[in-house]
Parts: sequence; structure tokens; C-alpha cells
Amino acid sequence: ILLGFIRTSYAQNQLINYPAPQEAELKNDFTVKVRQPGGEWQTIATYPVKVDEVKEARHHVELASMSYFDFDGEVEVSVTAHKEEIKAARIRPLSYGITPQVSGNTLTFKLNSPRNLSIEVNGDIFHNLHLFANPIDRNNPLKPGMNPKKLKKDRNLIYFAPGMHRLPGDTLNVPSGKTVYIAGGAIVKGCIQVVNAQDVKVFGR
Repeated sequence: ILLGFIRTSYAQNQLINYPAPQEAELKNDFTVKVRQPGGEWQTIATYPVKVDEVKEARHHVELASMSYFDFDGEVEVSVTAHKEEIKAARIRPLSYGITPQVSGNTLTFKLNSPRNLSIEVNGDIFHNLHLFANPIDRNNPLKPGMNPKKLKKDRNLIYFAPGMHRLPGDTLNVPSGKTVYIAGGAIVKGCIQVVNAQDVKVFGR
């Protein structure tokens, strides 16, 4: 019974960080770190993401920030702002009731369940941090200890491993019966489209 409890407790405390591909475009408005309670901080890659601000009935594209990681159990999150001093900080959705602790230009808070969050500094909602604190991905076809070469034998699986991928002709047409999986740490440039096909699944990060 004790052994089973230890295994269960261990399984419920996981943290998976996905390093960015070398060619990835990153953004440095924020430094994002995460750790299990009492563990070492891990820096999470931060990417630019386009958002739309409407002013006087016109659209203006702004660049916000986006980061993601997977976890089970509890984690501590640290966000350091580099553009300005933190005078006020807000984490949406407000219904989650997450109130960060602010020290200098760094805010910290804890999570004990997956959340999709908007972290806003000094009321700025167009240059904020979109943080995707995901659950552990149970759909990953590459199981721990599995040789990646085995995935190539599955003719119904289109697998994008961590790294940068540019689709030939900028488009991937997915036929019927195929599963597309985009691993954490993978960036796919191009269009993945399903036209006149059935039973197609798209999974991943």
C-alpha cells in the first residue's frame, strides 16, 4: 500500500518544460520561470503572439507574449517584467482569484490545477503574457523510453517532433484516417488543412 501511495504521489507531481527550437522567434518583455515547490527554477520560452487592438473603428496589430508548460500537482510561477516597473498586476480570469505577490519587477503565484491565464502589468491588456499551464499530455504517441523510430512505422500518424518544421509548399493536406501530432517544443510553419477527408485527429501542443 505504501509503495502504491509513493508511486501515485510521484505521478501527481510532474513538470514538463519545452525548450524553444534554435530558429524560433522569441520575445523578451517577460522572463517566465516555473518550479515544483522547493525545486529549482526552470526558465520557460516566451514567444511573440499577435493580438488585435481596435482604435477608432480601426484594427491595430500588437505583439503580446505567450508561454506554456505542462504539469500535475502544484507549481510556483515567477514572471519578471522588463519593460516597466510593476505598479499593479492582474491575473485573468478574475474568477480564479489568483492574487500574485509582487517584489520589484517580479510577480509570483502558485497553481494546483491547469489554467489558461492572462497576466497583465499596469493595466496593459495588449502587451500582456498569455500563459498556458497545461495538464500532462496523455495523447503523446511517444511514450517514455520509446524509440522515436517506432513512430515512423505508424502509417496513420503524422508526427512533428520538437524543432522547426516548414511545410513543403506551405501546406499539409491531411487525408482521411490520419492523426497529426505536434509535440511540445515543435513549431510548424504553414497551413494544416483537412479537405474532403474524414476521421482526422489533431493533437499536441
